[in-house]
Amino acid sequence: MAAVHSGFVNGAWLAGREAETVITDPATEDEIGVIALSSAGIVPTVLDSAERGFSHWRQVSPAMRSEILRKAAASLRRDAEDIARAIVVEQGKPLGEARIEVAVSADIIDWSAAEGQRQYGRVIAPRDPRFHQFVQQEPVGVSLLIPSWNVPLLFVARKLSEALAAGCSAIMIGNKQVPSAATSVFAALAEAGLPEGVANLVFGSNTQLCAAFLGSGRVAKLSFTGSTGVGRALARQAADHVVKTTLELGGHAPTIIDRDVDVPTVAQTVAASKFRNCGQVCNSPTRIFVHRAIYDEFANAFCTGAAELKLGHGLDETSHMGPLSSARQLRRVEAMTDDVRTRGGRVLTGGSALDGPGYFHAPTVVDQLPEDAAILNEEPFGPIAALIAYDDLDTAIARANALTFGLAGYCFTNSRLTQHRVSCDLRVGMLGINTPQISLPETPFGGLGQSGYGTEGGIEGVAGYMTPKYVSQCVG
Repeated sequence: MAAVHSGFVNGAWLAGREAETVITDPATEDEIGVIALSSAGIVPTVLDSAERGFSHWRQVSPAMRSEILRKAAASLRRDAEDIARAIVVEQGKPLGEARIEVAVSADIIDWSAAEGQRQYGRVIAPRDPRFHQFVQQEPVGVSLLIPSWNVPLLFVARKLSEALAAGCSAIMIGNKQVPSAATSVFAALAEAGLPEGVANLVFGSNTQLCAAFLGSGRVAKLSFTGSTGVGRALARQAADHVVKTTLELGGHAPTIIDRDVDVPTVAQTVAASKFRNCGQVCNSPTRIFVHRAIYDEFANAFCTGAAELKLGHGLDETSHMGPLSSARQLRRVEAMTDDVRTRGGRVLTGGSALDGPGYFHAPTVVDQLPEDAAILNEEPFGPIAALIAYDDLDTAIARANALTFGLAGYCFTNSRLTQHRVSCDLRVGMLGINTPQISLPETPFGGLGQSGYGTEGGIEGVAGYMTPKYVSQCVG
């Protein structure tokens, strides 16, 4: 029987269905479930629930909040295999990647649980001895959370755990493409004993629900992960009610490959990072700047690594790369590849969708591109990478900084001077030097420019759901 997913409001799963939508396996295009949708008419009920939840939860000690979150993390670990398999059939990534996502998501919840206990205030030395002056950190209030579909469990776990650890109540608009991510975390929180109303989940039209929630004047915080266009629209709505906002809007990560690297090793490392999750990763390497002295050798090694990837259903553990998550994503990558050809660029490997069912597209590498090629200006968010030759570091850095995106960047070099130059001059929120690993539970995740503002993860994540209150007390 196909899975049925529904919302979770005031401590109970929603029973009725105003409408529903079908969930499709992107590898087979088969129907695998349905989601019960809610209209904007449910918004007042959800807000009432969240406000009651906040009134109670903000008074619960950080230690008790932490205990509940840790129990939820343990539940995710216990059910990890089932959760990972559900992610695979809904989103398309290989099972090995999904298993890692579940493990990291549980770690993130544990980190938030601990960090919620470390939101200390401070005492300010008074000028007048009759006064006691201090700052205390307080939760901002009802928080509206909107996760993305590409790393679905991680985004749900991070946003929810940070908000709850801070003492906020939460309303999540679940992603309709990968609903099991949200329902799995909410089920774990319910099992852990989270009080009614503290965390609420609805599925429906994002446009209608967001407008109703933000337009109510009852939301204190918005956290959104998704496209720049949608982020801009939400930022405008949030501004009307001065809602504290965190936006993670993707990127177009420049990757600088110096002439002094071990070419086969670095090519393999970058290829693995680029084509992970079928290239649907916001901090994935996309514009790869390679020193001309090693360009041909690197291009050959990188293309070989891409061409050797085995495509298949994510539940087949021999598959290296699954399908794109939707027909829309497939059309986007095909259009970008067509643009390369139209503008006289070169397709070094791949370049087309696969025959048969599913949204599969061959890992694709392109080069010899004009500056106005779509792939050099728009985030590809798929299995297509652009190689660009450079002659000097100044040129590479200038071209890397030419776009308004600023989420992640990478540099591979053995030169300490080059490492220093890039760390100082590359305009990104996160930088990996000789590694693609830039995201861990204890590290901040965020960008600048069109990649958004605000930060999740690390000590900054929980702090983003709190606000300082200064108290000046005359005791004399």
